[in-house]
Amino acid sequence: LSINSARTRWGSCSSKGHINLSLYLMILPLRLSDYVLLHELCHTQEMNHGPRFWTLMDKVTQQQSGTLRNELRHYPSPFR
Repeated sequence: LSINSARTRWGSCSSKGHINLSLYLMILPLRLSDYVLLHELCHTQEMNHGPRFWTLMDKVTQQQSGTLRNELRHYPSPFR
């Protein structure tokens, strides 16, 4: 796990399972920072955004992954 000042994305997961998180996650509401953390943790199991990934995300977000994803997309971002 690494925390950095990346301004291009909230988080990422390498093919080796190393998770990078932007320190800018602190500006998000807790539900959205949790979503980003869960998203990257799910990538340690499924490295793509295929159906199995989204099934896993729905499981860990109590079927709220689509709603949270949309909310994050529309949240005022320091990256734009």
